[in-house]
Amino acid sequence: MNFGKLVLLAVVGMIVLVAMVGLIAHFLSSEAKLERRRRRNNSRLISKSRRPTVKLSVRTKKR
Repeated sequence: MNFGKLVLLAVVGMIVLVAMVGLIAHFLSSEAKLERRRRRNNSRLISKSRRPTVKLSVRTKKR
């Protein structure tokens, strides 16, 4: 492996690493967490039972 291929491999590796860090940072950001919570709390409930369903979305104090 010559020096040119090694440099190219290092550059491609850095680009992939930056992309992975960006995706992970986006996934773990507070905005993404709030969006997932909003989607989960506002989603429709699907129940095959014939009884009434209750949806709870109460914020309680953390201990």
